[in-house]
Amino acid sequence: MPAGFIPEDHAVLAHYISDHGDIWISEDVRTESRIYWQGRCCQSESDADGVSYAPYVHALFGFLLQSLAGTRPDEPVLVIGCGGGSLATMLDRAERAVELVDVNPLAFPIARQHFGLPSWIPCHLTDGAAYLRALPATRRFGAIVVDAFQGDVVPGHLLGAGFLSDVAYRLAEDGFLAMNLFEGPGRPDMAAHATVTAGRAVAPWGEVRLFEEAEGREGNVVLLAGAVAGLDAPGLLLPPRTMIAETRGSLERMRFRPVDVTV
Repeated sequence: MPAGFIPEDHAVLAHYISDHGDIWISEDVRTESRIYWQGRCCQSESDADGVSYAPYVHALFGFLLQSLAGTRPDEPVLVIGCGGGSLATMLDRAERAVELVDVNPLAFPIARQHFGLPSWIPCHLTDGAAYLRALPATRRFGAIVVDAFQGDVVPGHLLGAGFLSDVAYRLAEDGFLAMNLFEGPGRPDMAAHATVTAGRAVAPWGEVRLFEEAEGREGNVVLLAGAVAGLDAPGLLLPPRTMIAETRGSLERMRFRPVDVTV
C-alpha cells in the first residue's frame, strides 16, 4: 500500500527498503515530475531527464556555471549526497566534470533508473567526510557541494569545523563550498552557526554568502564559502520539461541574505 504522505495525484513507481529508511519514487500524473521520498521527506524532485524542479538546485547549478568548477577534468565538482542525482546530471549536460558521494548503496541505481543519472558519472559509496580524508594529498576539486540530509537535517559531522577544514584543503585555488541547508521553525540559528563555522574554516581567504528561498519562512538556504564574491543571483539556465514558469519564478524569488561571520 502506498505511503500516506504521497499525494493522491501521484503514481507510485517504486518502493525500496533501505537501511537508511524506506524510499518511495512517485510521479505526478499531471506534471510528470518525479519525487524521491525518504523518511517521509522529499529528497529530490525532477523530470524524468533529471532536470530539477527545486529552485535551490537551479541556484547551485547557476553558481557553478558562473565559475570554472568542473571545467578541468582533474578538478571536478564533488557532490556529497545523491538523492535523485539532479545536480550531477545537469552539470554533466553542461559538460562539467562531476563526481558523486553517498552512503546509501541504493541511491545511485535509483537515480540512474528513475531520474536519468548518466552511468558514466563516477559514484563513490561512502560517507562524504570519510571520502575526503581518504583521498591522496594532492586531490583537489573545483567546488564541493554538500546536499546530504537525514530527514530534513544535515548530518552533524558535515557541519563541523573538522569536516569544513577538510573541504577547504581539498578546494582548488579558485574553488568554493556550496552547502544546502533546510531552515525550519525549530532551527532559526542553524544557517547563522554554519556560516560562522564555514567562515573560519573555508573562507579566511574568501567570502561567505547565504542565498535563501524564502526570508523568514521555512525553506532551503544555500551556504557559499570560498571564491564566491563575484557570484550573481542565477537565472534558470536549464528548464525542466514542465512547470517552467513556476520553477523560474521560485528561483527569481531567492535572495542573498546579509551575513555576519564575526560571532
